[in-house]
Amino acid sequence: MILHHIQSSVTADNALSTCLRYIDAQDSILLADDALNCLLNTQWQQRLADFKLYVLIEDIEARGLSERLPQSANISIIDYDQFVLATLQHTKVITW
Repeated sequence: MILHHIQSSVTADNALSTCLRYIDAQDSILLADDALNCLLNTQWQQRLADFKLYVLIEDIEARGLSERLPQSANISIIDYDQFVLATLQHTKVITW
């Protein structure tokens, strides 16, 4: 079980697209920094709907997206302490 840590925007980098080519169903994705902007796009929401997603509350607040991000059962909003716990719950972390 892998935690895929994505940091760059989908408009600036292909990290998330590449990740989705290799991800397994039991893996999770952490969207950090500008990567979380993809959740504002309906097509990306659909592509990510089948995966467990984590989003850092600090990144949401820093970008003023608290009211704009979709509410979804597959998205968990976490803080840095919960991020550390998520890394411990997965056998491996890959930063893209």
